[in-house]
Amino acid sequence: MRVTLEQSGGFAGLLIMRTIETQDLSPAEAQQLEQLVKEADFFQLNSVTDRSPRPDRFGYQISIEAEGRSHSIQVQEENMPAQLRPLIEWVQQNAR
Repeated sequence: MRVTLEQSGGFAGLLIMRTIETQDLSPAEAQQLEQLVKEADFFQLNSVTDRSPRPDRFGYQISIEAEGRSHSIQVQEENMPAQLRPLIEWVQQNAR
């Protein structure tokens, strides 16, 4: 599984990209990541965009490739689905 997270915006308007491949993780970390993807029901989520984005807030694009399928969504910090937040936070903390 490959997870790519792009974070943009914020005060400085930076673009930060993180990619995690489960093959580069320990078995426990890979299992944890796969569980977070499952709990987020990621492949069923749709993008949630705000027509009037707020200044200095973060926007995220997350893409996952797994088992021959791929899916990408875009969300803003203020309208992120609750079940997606743990996955995004995990990727931010564990991307090498």
